[in-house]
Amino acid sequence: MPGYDPSDVPLYETRDARDDAYAAAEAEDRPFFGVERYEEGYAVTADLMPAGYRLSEPAQSELAERLTRQVEAVVGDDSYPTEEVGRSLGDALVNLSFFEREATAREVAAALSELVLDEDNWVEATGPGGLP
Repeated sequence: MPGYDPSDVPLYETRDARDDAYAAAEAEDRPFFGVERYEEGYAVTADLMPAGYRLSEPAQSELAERLTRQVEAVVGDDSYPTEEVGRSLGDALVNLSFFEREATAREVAAALSELVLDEDNWVEATGPGGLP
């Protein structure tokens, strides 16, 4: 099963590091995935577009349910310091932010990676007019 352990999730400490990782993902036709550090906290980002794919509809539904449970667990647990966590779930781009602690962002990212990085959950992305 694809995915990361929390300690193995890529961490991008700077904007330049994130931009370099995005460029490498695009050059290698693979997804961008990782935790990004910002002044406000940590964000989890998954983007399948560099690989030319998006999530299938069943995978999108499962992702929404899984993330709801995961984020509610984090927000509802006093041992995880966080403010309200915002989320943006698209068929190719997922962003969750902001987590106060890197470890919390890594845990959520690891749970997300199992579903998002599983190629069985991908369908080819097409642009306007059905063009890839």
